[in-house]
Amino acid sequence: MQSNKLIGVSYRLLVLLLTALLAACSTTPRPLQFRTEIDSLVAVSAPQSAMRFVVLPGNAGANEQDLQFIEFKTYIEKVLANRGYSKANSIQDSNLVMFLSYGVGAPEVHQYTYEVPLWNDMGYYYPYRMSRFYNGYYPGFGVGGYSQRTESYTTFRRYLVLEACDKEAYLQQQQRKQLWKTSVQSNGSSNDLRLVFPYMAAAMQAYLGTNTGHMITVDIDETNTLVRSLLGPFQPSTAPPR
Repeated sequence: MQSNKLIGVSYRLLVLLLTALLAACSTTPRPLQFRTEIDSLVAVSAPQSAMRFVVLPGNAGANEQDLQFIEFKTYIEKVLANRGYSKANSIQDSNLVMFLSYGVGAPEVHQYTYEVPLWNDMGYYYPYRMSRFYNGYYPGFGVGGYSQRTESYTTFRRYLVLEACDKEAYLQQQQRKQLWKTSVQSNGSSNDLRLVFPYMAAAMQAYLGTNTGHMITVDIDETNTLVRSLLGPFQPSTAPPR
């Protein structure tokens, strides 16, 4: 019986040591990373050469003086410039009118169930079995049962849509005649659109004015050179929820 107690104590010490090591590893900073889904379409009549553009709000009720729109427009202007587009001084001086839409969807609650082993004072609970030393039973070392637990977590759908429209159709008829359209979405635990937006803008850059054929997956993190150039001095100091 004494040897069983020693084994039990040793096992508990091992569990505590492993727990401490895992806790130490969890404090190591991880790169902030996002998974994005990108879908891009282009009209047959879309111009093939780079054009002069202006960016206008695409969200209903938004205006050009909104501070959030001004911040997000800055990111879009940078990625468009990287693709060879030129920013116009006014809509009359442009060839393309870009409509920028963005937002965060309603929270989505997800549940999952998992099992954990049962415990007693010496560690895992094990079924009793026969001892060869005496006529009776003693605690063994095999799993005796599991307890079922249910947890939940919340995610948000963050989205960004950029439409490139014909200027003349917009000025003359107030219509958004799309020449190309690129949509980006990302699902994660953070509803902070200011945090996620530059990553989505960077992920979409290579697909602006192209046809992806279907929705594609692009992973991007804070080590990406384009992300770092977009963020400038506003680099994240820690890894917040994704």
